[in-house]
Amino acid sequence: MPEIKQQTEALTVRDAVRYRRSIRKFKETPVAIEQLQPLLEDAVYAPNHKITEPWRFLYAVTDEAKATFIDRFIAFFKRNNPDAKEEKINQYRDYFSKVPALLLVVLKEDENPVVRNDDFAAVSALIQNFQLLAWDQGIGMVWKSGRILYDKGFQQDMGLKENERFAAILHIGYPEEVPEEKSRQKASSLLTEIK
Repeated sequence: MPEIKQQTEALTVRDAVRYRRSIRKFKETPVAIEQLQPLLEDAVYAPNHKITEPWRFLYAVTDEAKATFIDRFIAFFKRNNPDAKEEKINQYRDYFSKVPALLLVVLKEDENPVVRNDDFAAVSALIQNFQLLAWDQGIGMVWKSGRILYDKGFQQDMGLKENERFAAILHIGYPEEVPEEKSRQKASSLLTEIK
């Protein structure tokens, strides 16, 4: 497995982009909000048409906050999987309790579909900025999506406003394991000159 770069010098932008990995196994080392907030302060400089800044963040780093998130996640899961076995529910409970930090990225949804699409693109760029900045500090994460991001019950439980939804749930921590690189299709094979 590749090793995450030791903090002797900053990564180049290219290295951060090429060698960042989605991390799913974390060390038990805590990640404090004081470590993440400066990264977010830089990440908000993502491209954002008309500077709408359509984002805000919810986080859980303490055992109490993670327990609250877990209870709300389990409620969502049970609503959508009424026949779920207790074993599966306990697996989720165990997994989330071991994730050092959770960051839920909230997206303000504009009524105008063009603005809404532009804003989602901006939030996605912010998340990528955040991932790269964190990777440079030796912090890894995985960007989770799925049905939960759109679930009205979960949104209400988490205190979202009517015009908000989740863009991502980021699981954050120091990597226990860094996956191997997965090959990508060459951009040159997708590049077509306009004629």
